[in-house]
Parts: sequence; structure tokens; C-alpha cells
Amino acid sequence: MPKIFKLFPILLLFFFCNCAERTIIIERPGPTPPPPPARNYGQEVASQNHLANGKKFYHRGKYAKALQEFKKAVIADPRNWEARYYLGLCYQKLDHYKESISELELCLEVENGDKLFTSKVRFSLAYSLEMTGEIEKSEVQYQLAYSLNPDNKAAYKGMERVKEKRGKLSKIKITEK
Repeated sequence: MPKIFKLFPILLLFFFCNCAERTIIIERPGPTPPPPPARNYGQEVASQNHLANGKKFYHRGKYAKALQEFKKAVIADPRNWEARYYLGLCYQKLDHYKESISELELCLEVENGDKLFTSKVRFSLAYSLEMTGEIEKSEVQYQLAYSLNPDNKAAYKGMERVKEKRGKLSKIKITEK
């Protein structure tokens, strides 16, 4: 019996020390999965037809009609990166920059890997970010657009314009203090 009494405090200590130990697991949401492809060949064809119609309206300056066609193209085939790109451009032309940003970001997720096209998408995204006042994010997108295509003079001009805006903002903040 005396051995049990000697072991009892040690067992209690062991038991309480193990119960006090906790493990905290933090789950962070992963990146959003890309949209599913078109369900069948007919939907791909319909998406391409809506895309072609939308481009016609877009180049004629009828952005509201083009917007509707591009939306139909994306509904028919959510992975139609070109329709998403033009949808983002239509939102830009109609001064709906927040919607433009979300469509252009989705376009980057599903695009085909062409550097010149990616440069155009990043430039458009940077412009929308600039118009919403997100100067730092805009500058990053302009730099990425320019790095993908050094011939993209508009991206270079955008970078310079944003740097100038950032400089003016920092001067304003200094004078306010």
C-alpha cells in the first residue's frame, strides 16, 4: 500500500499536466477554386457566339449591350477568360470599377497563360484599382503588366502616373501633421 500512496501524487500531476495541454488549429480558407467548365459542347458554342456578339457591340461603343452579351457568355461557360476580360472592360467603360476588378481578377485565375494577354489584363486591373483609389495595389499591377510585356507603354505611363499620385499623397500627409 505505501507504494500506491507514493505513486498517487505523481499520477495526479501527470494527469493534470496532460489535461491542461491544448492544441489550437486555425483553418484558413484556401484560394477559391476556378469556376467549372461548360457542361457540354453546346454551351461552349453558345458562349463563343455571345462573345462574338459582345465584341461587336463593344467595338461600336454600345457597352451596355456588350455587357449583357458577355454576361451570357460567362454564364454559358464560366471558364471563358476572354469573355471575362471584355466583361471587365465594359464595367470600366461604364465606370463600375469594383465590378471590373472582380471580373479581371477572375480572368487572371482562368486565363490561358499568354504573357501578352496577361499583361493587358493586369493593365486593365491596375487602371480599375487606380480609379478606386487603391494606389499601392494599382502600382503593383502596372509593374507586373510592364514586366510581362516591356512594349506595353501604357503600363509604363500608368506606373509613372501612380508614382506621382503616391508622391502627392505623401506630401499631403506630411503637411497635415
